[in-house]
Amino acid sequence: MTGKIFLKNLYERTFNAIKKGQKNIEIRANKNDFSENSINLIEEGDFIIFKKVGSEERLKCTVERKTLYRSVRELLEAEGTESTLSSTNNIEEGIKSVESIGNYKELIAKNGVFAIKIKDIHQI
Repeated sequence: MTGKIFLKNLYERTFNAIKKGQKNIEIRANKNDFSENSINLIEEGDFIIFKKVGSEERLKCTVERKTLYRSVRELLEAEGTESTLSSTNNIEEGIKSVESIGNYKELIAKNGVFAIKIKDIHQI
């Protein structure tokens, strides 16, 4: 069976870290949203196309696994900071960084946070 394709935007620092192989786990808040392009629908074997914000540059990758954690701290302690964060390797700074994104702090407190492990990353 062919995997589904999901389109997601990334800011430059995160996009470049994935492109260089420095980051292979994308962190996304669980929004409990099951609409067409939702993270909640992504499964192992699906594909994500990441588009760099402000550019037409894109990366395609395969979803190796998706794990739901109760908190950013739990995620970072389980997955480590080196493959999850593009800005720091410090857990406390990483928590602040992730929770500063839009309404992530409230969403994560309510629904948890996904670690999406990706592989087979290539530019398209």
